[in-house]
Amino acid sequence: MKVFPMSRMVRAGVLATITALAASWISALSEPRQLTLDDMLAVEGLGGALFDPTGNWLMYERLRPYNQNVDYSFRTYAFAKSGHQIWRYNLEKGGQPELLPSLDPRPSSYIEGFSPNGRYLAIMQYYRGDLSISAYDMARDMSVQFKSTPAFDRTGSHNPLWISDEEIVFAALPDGREPMFTSVRGYTGETLYRRWHDAWEGAASTASEVRTKIQDESDQQEDGALILANAKTGKEQLIGIGLYADLKLSPDRRYMAALAVSKPRPLSADTLVTTDSRSYTLSVFDLTIDHERRLAPGLEFFPYTVEWAPDGTRLAAFGWRVGDEPRNGRFYAIDLSSGEVTRYDHIGLDLASERERGWMQRPERTAFLGDNLAVYAREIPNDEAQAPRFSYRGFEENGLSKADWYALAPAGTHRNLTATIKSVSPILLQASEAAITVFGQEGVWRVDADGRRIKLTPDLPGAFTYFPPGTFSTASGVNRPEFQNGALFNVRYDGQTKVAMIDLRAGRDGQNIIVPAKTSEVHPMAGSLDARTLLLSTEDNLATRLAVVADATNQERGIADLNVHLSGIDLGSWKTITYVIADPESTLAPKTINGCVLLPPNYVPGKRLPLIVDVYPGARPDCSNTMGKFSYPDPYSAYLWASRGYVYARLATPSEFITTEDGPIAGLDEVTDAGVDALVDQGIADPDQVTLFGFSQGGVSALYVATQSSRYKAVIAANSWADLFSHYFGPNGIYSYVYGSLFGNFGRYDEIEGGEFGIGETPFIAPEVYYRNSPAFLAPKIECPVMLVGTDMDSFSMSQFDEMFGALKRADKDARYVRYWGEGHALSSPANIIDFWQRVDAFLAESVSQE
Repeated sequence: MKVFPMSRMVRAGVLATITALAASWISALSEPRQLTLDDMLAVEGLGGALFDPTGNWLMYERLRPYNQNVDYSFRTYAFAKSGHQIWRYNLEKGGQPELLPSLDPRPSSYIEGFSPNGRYLAIMQYYRGDLSISAYDMARDMSVQFKSTPAFDRTGSHNPLWISDEEIVFAALPDGREPMFTSVRGYTGETLYRRWHDAWEGAASTASEVRTKIQDESDQQEDGALILANAKTGKEQLIGIGLYADLKLSPDRRYMAALAVSKPRPLSADTLVTTDSRSYTLSVFDLTIDHERRLAPGLEFFPYTVEWAPDGTRLAAFGWRVGDEPRNGRFYAIDLSSGEVTRYDHIGLDLASERERGWMQRPERTAFLGDNLAVYAREIPNDEAQAPRFSYRGFEENGLSKADWYALAPAGTHRNLTATIKSVSPILLQASEAAITVFGQEGVWRVDADGRRIKLTPDLPGAFTYFPPGTFSTASGVNRPEFQNGALFNVRYDGQTKVAMIDLRAGRDGQNIIVPAKTSEVHPMAGSLDARTLLLSTEDNLATRLAVVADATNQERGIADLNVHLSGIDLGSWKTITYVIADPESTLAPKTINGCVLLPPNYVPGKRLPLIVDVYPGARPDCSNTMGKFSYPDPYSAYLWASRGYVYARLATPSEFITTEDGPIAGLDEVTDAGVDALVDQGIADPDQVTLFGFSQGGVSALYVATQSSRYKAVIAANSWADLFSHYFGPNGIYSYVYGSLFGNFGRYDEIEGGEFGIGETPFIAPEVYYRNSPAFLAPKIECPVMLVGTDMDSFSMSQFDEMFGALKRADKDARYVRYWGEGHALSSPANIIDFWQRVDAFLAESVSQE
């Protein structure tokens, strides 16, 4: 074959074609892509972090890519709670971080804190239902695992406590038992498996029995043990029989305070359930002679409120007389030597509730100020009765007056210590005999009992945002860790961010660490004043970089990069919509509210798109706090909806507007419809392609809205309930299988403050309220296709959606019911998460036109 030379023109054309193709390939590679489910399932994360007391080591928890986990059994869902591995970084030598040597890499491993001298690190590990506590020797790179199983509940009530350089004390469960709050699925599954085989083999009885009428044993302590363990030898010593909570070491390390936990009290038929049925009484252990002494007889206390005076001679806690209720409680001071109890009547004050920031109905922590106590409260208006109050509150409740820190005297008089500090926080940073340390949006102050204050922060423009420490045993949102030497903040102003570690040590003022951040998306995780070093995580195009920064140079040393597979992904954009809602009962003035909307990638303004409305009662969304980053793989993420071409909306549903005389969520449909109307009016949503989605409390809420409004084309409800009447009396899902007599969801409905479903009457008294708010009884009114998603190991019994499906079937409605086995409150298994989205896509393709 004869080959002809290529002409100049042809060569130029070929080169141009190759160049154009290369450019298109490069463009395709550089253009943002959309999020996939595989991307979400490969997400990594970060947990707790801390520096050792010497400043030599940095320890941090890194969550392996979710789809690389070997155990998805944690509690009722695994994402964000498990997959932790402990890494360490040598600050002096630098180099690369390393997995903690000789520690089994399969379990999820959690940092619990260093011994005072920094040699030993307490670690908890979870693996397939088993929880253990160990001490890791930093000098010998080996760990000792203690045989007793630690008690655990994530509230801080069962924090392990170092009492010396080698000794740690922790509350333990009886042999063979595992904590509900880590092991409910794994332990229950293993127990049922054994019982099933016992029954099939016919050799052993598998019966369990619960009774309504039981002998009152509330004067006895709950089963358990208080263990003193030696980190060097691994030996354990029993120092207390029974279950204990709120372990607190005296300043001189001689005494340890603890609350003895009772067995549950029987429930009276005419008493509404609003509090823990167990009581907590005060004990003090003399650690030098192994002696326990009970104090303040006749009082019971809230766990996680015990505080020592700086001189170690007194204790304070929030309590009430046995037989009374917490609303009538007071702070008490107990003299250690004499046992004398002093009650502090907070006359003219209403104690602020921790529930306001999302936790429990209990007062914020206290601290001694000489003979006074510092308390966080609000002034009672002068035209109202001045008797002491502790009002139960809702989460982020609106319309509350400013709360402040007060010096409360034994006589009941008080002095406002923080009246001029803007937005003073309920979180105490530090306390001494003479002063407390608090913060507001303009900085940190040390305030004495007379209200004199010293500002510990420099005059930086911008607002201070606090980053609280937290551990596996104590969620950072609880914000009652032992006082630290320093506190971490971000300070943002005019697009710039500084990270500050404020020195809280008395007499060491001015030793603050302040470094500029390269990006506004920076999260300070830990710091060491001795090493003059901070640990920061920063977001860059969805990837996360972990870096240490020394304030001497302000130079970042990157030590880990996470989620690099997310770089270049377009998540869409958040938009705030503002609209007006009216009160269904016309007793409140119309209210202007905001909703948050996620527009999908490549959104074209003016084009109407299908809408997903994520319903949740009491929601108060803030788009400024909705950022495109992933700290864990969310199987129901808004971004997964957006990547499918939907507009995703989280609408405001303030409790005061959704609660009417007809029931706690009776106004939810009007409030939700108003938000949908706004999205339609603004040309964003297609009115013929609107779907309701609800998870957990949102599931029953979405179903209810679908019974009241015909505008929705489909509804998806997951991991929820449908019949308020049977839910009130029914089991607590998986928690009722092998963990005792956990039947009845009484507190959700009996308590009207702090929750979204409070009715304040039992179904015996007001059955009609329960019926008319229950989607199962309203099923004939649903006009759109329904998809129910239930799991057998949820805290909500799967029988609830069994019942809802039966109601829809009997009413001849279009419904499908997907049940996942082995799953809890949300899907954990990657295989099930993938299956869920395949079924959702198929359901919506069939039910809602997307032309």
